[in-house]
Amino acid sequence: MRRLAALLLALALAGCSSPCQELGDRLCRCVGVGTTRDNCERQVKERLKDLDPSSDVQDLCDAKLGTCGAPEGADFCDWTLTACGKASCGLSVEDPAAVCGE
Repeated sequence: MRRLAALLLALALAGCSSPCQELGDRLCRCVGVGTTRDNCERQVKERLKDLDPSSDVQDLCDAKLGTCGAPEGADFCDWTLTACGKASCGLSVEDPAAVCGE
């Protein structure tokens, strides 16, 4: 029984993604569908595995997840091409407050 519980826990944890993975996957939704998107998501996963981001980096990604959302009525993918979208999603070093007019 303990072995089954450990296996289930391991499977549950394997399915969890990090904030950086979630942010990368969110941005990959803008590159198309099918193989193109699958390749993008795979590259994000591989890059994160290679880099092994610290908890500080994961915290930054988590913060960006909170700001990486298009304003109501705007297309997310088009918005990420703007200075505000890039700053809000961590695609530039600019402060979102400075470029988003907040």
